[in-house]
Amino acid sequence: MDYNFENVPRYWCNNEPTFTHYFTGLSTLFPEGESYFVRSVRALRAKAKSNEILDREISAFIGQEAMHSKEHHAFHVSAQQYGLDPQSLEKVTGIVLKTIEKVFSKKWNLLVTVGLEHYTAVLVVSMMQSVNELMTDSTIRNLWLWHSIEETEHKAVAFDLYQHLYGSGLSAYLPRITVFTLSLFLITGFSTIYQFVLMKRDHQLLNFKSWRKFFSFANKQYRTLIPQFFDYYRFDFHPNQTDEKDLVASTKIKIGLKDPKLLLS
Repeated sequence: MDYNFENVPRYWCNNEPTFTHYFTGLSTLFPEGESYFVRSVRALRAKAKSNEILDREISAFIGQEAMHSKEHHAFHVSAQQYGLDPQSLEKVTGIVLKTIEKVFSKKWNLLVTVGLEHYTAVLVVSMMQSVNELMTDSTIRNLWLWHSIEETEHKAVAFDLYQHLYGSGLSAYLPRITVFTLSLFLITGFSTIYQFVLMKRDHQLLNFKSWRKFFSFANKQYRTLIPQFFDYYRFDFHPNQTDEKDLVASTKIKIGLKDPKLLLS
């Protein structure tokens, strides 16, 4: 998409440091995280070559994730102007994920991807529905909405690869929920730590007024999000059991990727 982040303001989310640094911290997980997702899928892709549809979907998944990494990294480079150094957090994420990659089997690395793709798929629906309205800078808003659209489009690819290789019985279910539980702790922990680090670097750690606003927002959001995260624990869960086509269509119009007239045809 080649977004230009040079003129992004210091506080581009709700005009608040806590909001801005939460989403920046979350963003720093993406470049290394999505590279890891691609590697975990590629490691087992050859075993699914017989499924032509799935193989094509994997190709699209890899292409989209690579572009997400590129754009979020460009945003982090631009944030250097405010002395926040998000790239250092990218590096920490990379070290952690490369360690996990070495320790876990190919199956378990794929399961980390499967679980976090569900986590992300839940978040991006909230982003498209309402959270984007908090983003006062149009470039940042378009970045997150574009990313949200594409995450929705490939939300089932890693899951389908896992089921193709390992089935959907109890022996596939138990590792799936075990790794997801671990992944939830990891992503929640790192996104929280990164927010605090960025707040400290911005000399806003003791901005209690901003923290109160953020915690009020987070409390409302997670009341809705947590039950959706936990859908993953259902034995018969599949990412495509939810349909975001209308939401995606309206979001594409919002960022100029689709002509409203096309909806009538």
